[in-house]
Amino acid sequence: MDSNNAGSSVFSKTVFRSVTVMQIIAMCAAAVIGIAVLCVGGFGGSAIGWLIVAVVIYMIPHFFGVKPKAKAGFALTFAVAAIVVGGAVVGPSFVDNNSRESVSDHGAFSDVGYVYDDSAKTITVDADFDMTGYDGDTIYLCYAKVTLVPFNSSPQIEGLKNIPLDSAHISGSHLQYTLTGSDFDMSELYNLVLAIGKTDENGDVAYDGDSASIATLTGFTGAGCSSQCYTGAAFVMLYVLFIFFLILVFSTLLRRTISGKRKKMENDGRLYPQGYGRCDKCGALVLPGEIKCRKCGAYIDRPEEMRREKDDFFQCSACGAEVPGDAQVCPKCGAKFDGVENVVSHIDGKVDVSEESYPCPKCGEMVPKNAVFCPKCGKKF
Repeated sequence: MDSNNAGSSVFSKTVFRSVTVMQIIAMCAAAVIGIAVLCVGGFGGSAIGWLIVAVVIYMIPHFFGVKPKAKAGFALTFAVAAIVVGGAVVGPSFVDNNSRESVSDHGAFSDVGYVYDDSAKTITVDADFDMTGYDGDTIYLCYAKVTLVPFNSSPQIEGLKNIPLDSAHISGSHLQYTLTGSDFDMSELYNLVLAIGKTDENGDVAYDGDSASIATLTGFTGAGCSSQCYTGAAFVMLYVLFIFFLILVFSTLLRRTISGKRKKMENDGRLYPQGYGRCDKCGALVLPGEIKCRKCGAYIDRPEEMRREKDDFFQCSACGAEVPGDAQVCPKCGAKFDGVENVVSHIDGKVDVSEESYPCPKCGEMVPKNAVFCPKCGKKF
């Protein structure tokens, strides 16, 4: 057997061996919802979207009882699937939809068009403009290289550059400029936008954001975008997984801490074991030693081994229920107790209760049959 296949088989059996069909359906639903959120406009590239996806792929399996190891395995599987979807489908589709050779009027610019000449490897930009009311005295053609395409969100860019358009490129209210290979590599994906701006005293260009045209990508040149799309999807999933494992680790540690404290309280007799700590009738919390529910008054019937040992309680002769020593009526069956209980307080504070008694051989004091010491003289029986 191939070692890689063997390792994969061992991993699958170890991580997913206890997963039920319903849990598998829940994880598939979480994956579909998570990818849908990433593909909704803007969420794939926002921290809020990443948080929503991390919570979805954690909480839905959690509600169906998926164990921590299976959750972790599912999250990693989801990440791989999301990267493939983002890199092969969603990202390229976003680039195609936003590689427009003509864009709607916006800001100071109208009738904006980009004409690509495949033989000459040039892009000619044409547009009409109106600079009235905008802060700036120069029109700039800005371009930057696209580095990441996170699903269908705004791409990340680097190396923003601008070309100031002078009278050689402007005629009246119309501009035209031809980008060539000397400006940038046409085989790479770039973002193009027109804007009005001005140069400050430091030589930096300040743009009037309201004047900018709608940006376009240069996918119409045939520029490759596969690496940017896969890298963008992987970038997003790193953040999603980081948030997911923070939630997973924190919740697991918290659950273990609470479980440890509960176990200690169960061992100390302060809590019933899981499944026995609620009233069978109304669901209210009940504690060891309680005979009646504090909320509805129902009798608290628990297995003998779970009952705390108390010397001041006895067993009802009619139904076997645990009854306080001073009770006149059984809290479970309603039987009345006619006999008088012998209640003896020991010198160490311990109390013995019994319906039968006998005299202490040393001092003659009447002692309950189940007494270990005489409450008066302290003689040990």
